[in-house]
Amino acid sequence: MKKGKGSMARRAVLTKGYRVRETGTYRVERRSVADRRAPERAGQFVLFVTTDRPTAEKIRLIRSGVRARVVDDMVRYLRVPKHVIFALLHTPQSTAHKLIKDNRLLDSGASERVVRVADITRLAEETFGGREPAARWLATPNLGLSNATPLSMLDTEPGSMEVRRILSSVSHGGAF
Repeated sequence: MKKGKGSMARRAVLTKGYRVRETGTYRVERRSVADRRAPERAGQFVLFVTTDRPTAEKIRLIRSGVRARVVDDMVRYLRVPKHVIFALLHTPQSTAHKLIKDNRLLDSGASERVVRVADITRLAEETFGGREPAARWLATPNLGLSNATPLSMLDTEPGSMEVRRILSSVSHGGAF
């Protein structure tokens, strides 16, 4: 993500009323008295979306695994049912529930898909101007994807390449 005034404004929108500050690590700060009742921990998925990490860090994260609780963060962030996320991660529902309950790590394949979804979500937010329109676009069937939803295509690299192609076309004035 680009540095400058616009990046902080975008991050504030993306984190739903929170401001993310860069100080080597990312943390969430409350902005108003009304936010004091809000949870202090930003979801792990929110941090993945709002933070464009270097490739080496993504590889390390994928190899070490992402906490399974990221599934709950993805459900909240993308506003889709859990079964959609389970299918996207190629993780059986019963296995995912056990991993979440035991606070364990996802395997490297599922972790890679989490990082991929976060990257595409960030790109969609930049293209459509925010979290809500991006989430809506990701969950809407698209003619360019043979009426599949962009989100459903993110379980494979070729599918995500097609979604990136469409987002690039839209951001450069094309229609999809």
